[in-house]
Amino acid sequence: IALRSAPSPAQPITSSPCSTERLADHRRVLLARQIQHEMNAAFVQEFYQTVRDKCFKACVTKPGTSLTSSEQQCLAKCCDRYQEATEIVTKSTLEMSGYGE
Repeated sequence: IALRSAPSPAQPITSSPCSTERLADHRRVLLARQIQHEMNAAFVQEFYQTVRDKCFKACVTKPGTSLTSSEQQCLAKCCDRYQEATEIVTKSTLEMSGYGE
């Protein structure tokens, strides 16, 4: 019985061009997902910073060491309105582009 040696680390286990193409496609998909995830995270961060800044300007007229209950209520309502508006715009955009329900 003849024993075959294992392929060296420099040699691919298979030399099929199909498997190499599949690996390249898989890497492209993973990279695209990673980029999309990072873009989503950046968007969320920027969105909340914008909302925070705008709502703070609208609701807190005299900054102090703490927020009054009316300032807290105003901030909560303001943030809710921005979130609702963003959801409506996103849903409409997706529907117009054919990706919505």
